[in-house]
Amino acid sequence: MTEETAEQKLKRHEDALVACMAEIEKLRAENASLKANATAHQTLKEIYGNPAEPTSNRIRAATAALGVETPSLKPQPSVLDLVGEEIEPLAVVVERQRKRCDALQGRNIEVTDSGVRVLDNLLPMPGNGGDGQGE
Repeated sequence: MTEETAEQKLKRHEDALVACMAEIEKLRAENASLKANATAHQTLKEIYGNPAEPTSNRIRAATAALGVETPSLKPQPSVLDLVGEEIEPLAVVVERQRKRCDALQGRNIEVTDSGVRVLDNLLPMPGNGGDGQGE
Protein backbone atom coordinates (compact mmCIF):
# COMPACT_ATOMS: atom_id res chain seq x y z
CA MET A 1 0.00 0.00 0.00
CA THR A 2 1.13 3.40 -0.80
CA GLU A 3 0.76 6.11 1.71
CA GLU A 4 -1.13 9.19 0.54
CA THR A 5 0.57 12.48 0.57
CA ALA A 6 -0.64 15.49 2.51
CA GLU A 7 -1.99 17.10 -0.67
CA GLN A 8 -3.97 13.96 -1.56
CA LYS A 9 -5.35 13.74 1.95
CA LEU A 10 -6.30 17.43 1.85
CA LYS A 11 -7.97 16.97 -1.56
CA ARG A 12 -9.96 13.95 -0.26
CA HIS A 13 -11.16 15.91 2.77
CA GLU A 14 -12.08 18.91 0.62
CA ASP A 15 -14.14 16.67 -1.68
CA ALA A 16 -15.89 15.13 1.33
CA LEU A 17 -16.56 18.60 2.73
CA VAL A 18 -18.01 19.80 -0.60
CA ALA A 19 -20.26 16.72 -0.75
CA CYS A 20 -21.43 17.30 2.84
CA MET A 21 -22.14 20.99 2.14
CA ALA A 22 -24.13 20.06 -0.98
CA GLU A 23 -26.19 17.57 1.04
CA ILE A 24 -26.76 20.17 3.79
CA GLU A 25 -27.96 22.75 1.25
CA LYS A 26 -30.29 20.17 -0.32
CA LEU A 27 -31.77 19.33 3.12
CA ARG A 28 -32.12 23.03 3.99
CA ALA A 29 -34.06 23.66 0.79
CA GLU A 30 -36.31 20.66 1.49
CA ASN A 31 -36.85 21.82 5.08
CA ALA A 32 -37.72 25.34 3.91
CA SER A 33 -40.22 24.04 1.36
CA LEU A 34 -41.87 21.84 3.99
CA LYS A 35 -42.12 24.76 6.40
CA ALA A 36 -43.49 27.04 3.68
CA ASN A 37 -46.43 24.65 3.13
CA ALA A 38 -47.09 24.17 6.84
CA THR A 39 -50.38 25.33 8.31
CA ALA A 40 -50.50 27.72 11.24
CA HIS A 41 -51.37 24.85 13.56
CA GLN A 42 -48.44 22.75 12.32
CA THR A 43 -46.11 25.68 12.95
CA LEU A 44 -47.47 26.13 16.47
CA LYS A 45 -47.07 22.40 17.15
CA GLU A 46 -43.50 22.58 15.96
CA ILE A 47 -42.77 25.51 18.28
CA TYR A 48 -44.32 24.08 21.46
CA GLY A 49 -42.89 20.63 20.74
CA ASN A 50 -39.35 21.93 20.39
CA PRO A 51 -37.54 21.81 23.77
CA ALA A 52 -34.85 24.17 22.41
CA GLU A 53 -37.40 27.02 22.18
CA PRO A 54 -37.71 29.39 25.14
CA THR A 55 -40.43 28.35 27.60
CA SER A 56 -42.42 31.55 27.07
CA ASN A 57 -42.61 30.89 23.30
CA ARG A 58 -43.64 27.29 23.89
CA ILE A 59 -46.39 28.37 26.31
CA ARG A 60 -47.76 30.99 23.89
CA ALA A 61 -47.71 28.49 21.01
CA ALA A 62 -49.45 25.83 23.10
CA THR A 63 -52.10 28.33 24.21
CA ALA A 64 -52.74 29.39 20.62
CA ALA A 65 -52.97 25.77 19.42
CA LEU A 66 -55.31 24.73 22.21
CA GLY A 67 -58.42 26.02 20.42
CA VAL A 68 -57.68 23.81 17.40
CA GLU A 69 -56.65 20.67 19.25
CA THR A 70 -59.48 20.68 21.80
CA PRO A 71 -62.88 21.51 20.31
CA SER A 72 -64.99 23.89 22.34
CA LEU A 73 -68.46 22.88 23.41
CA LYS A 74 -70.96 25.11 21.63
CA PRO A 75 -74.74 24.83 21.52
CA GLN A 76 -75.95 22.99 18.45
CA PRO A 77 -79.12 23.85 16.54
CA SER A 78 -82.00 21.61 17.48
CA VAL A 79 -82.78 18.76 15.13
CA LEU A 80 -86.54 19.10 15.64
CA ASP A 81 -88.46 22.30 15.12
CA LEU A 82 -90.72 22.03 18.15
CA VAL A 83 -93.26 24.63 19.18
CA GLY A 84 -94.93 24.44 22.57
CA GLU A 85 -98.71 24.51 22.81
CA GLU A 86 -100.50 27.00 24.98
CA ILE A 87 -101.53 25.39 28.26
CA GLU A 88 -105.30 25.22 28.66
CA PRO A 89 -106.59 24.95 32.24
CA LEU A 90 -108.31 21.67 33.05
CA ALA A 91 -111.57 23.44 34.05
CA VAL A 92 -111.79 25.02 30.59
CA VAL A 93 -111.13 21.68 28.88
CA VAL A 94 -113.84 19.95 30.96
CA GLU A 95 -116.36 22.73 30.25
CA ARG A 96 -115.65 22.60 26.50
CA GLN A 97 -115.99 18.81 26.41
CA ARG A 98 -119.28 18.92 28.36
CA LYS A 99 -120.72 21.48 25.94
CA ARG A 100 -119.72 19.26 23.03
CA CYS A 101 -121.24 16.21 24.70
CA ASP A 102 -124.47 18.10 25.39
CA ALA A 103 -124.62 19.26 21.75
CA LEU A 104 -124.24 15.67 20.53
CA GLN A 105 -126.69 14.23 23.07
CA GLY A 106 -129.62 12.52 21.32
CA ARG A 107 -128.30 13.06 17.81
CA ASN A 108 -127.63 10.35 15.29
CA ILE A 109 -123.82 10.04 15.35
CA GLU A 110 -121.21 7.64 14.11
CA VAL A 111 -118.03 7.02 16.07
CA THR A 112 -114.98 6.12 13.97
CA ASP A 113 -111.24 5.93 14.55
CA SER A 114 -110.91 9.46 13.17
CA GLY A 115 -113.55 10.93 15.49
CA VAL A 116 -117.29 11.52 15.80
CA ARG A 117 -119.48 12.34 12.78
CA VAL A 118 -123.05 13.66 12.94
CA LEU A 119 -125.18 11.71 10.47
CA ASP A 120 -128.21 14.02 10.47
CA ASN A 121 -129.50 17.17 12.04
CA LEU A 122 -132.89 15.69 12.95
CA LEU A 123 -134.40 15.79 16.39
CA PRO A 124 -134.17 12.57 18.36
CA MET A 125 -136.78 9.91 17.69
CA PRO A 126 -139.27 9.21 20.50
CA GLY A 127 -138.30 6.26 22.63
CA ASN A 128 -134.72 6.52 21.46
CA GLY A 129 -133.20 8.66 24.15
CA GLY A 130 -135.79 11.39 23.81
CA ASP A 131 -137.54 13.35 26.52
CA GLY A 132 -139.81 10.45 27.49
CA GLN A 133 -143.06 11.90 26.06
CA GLY A 134 -143.38 9.66 23.03
CA GLU A 135 -142.80 6.35 24.70
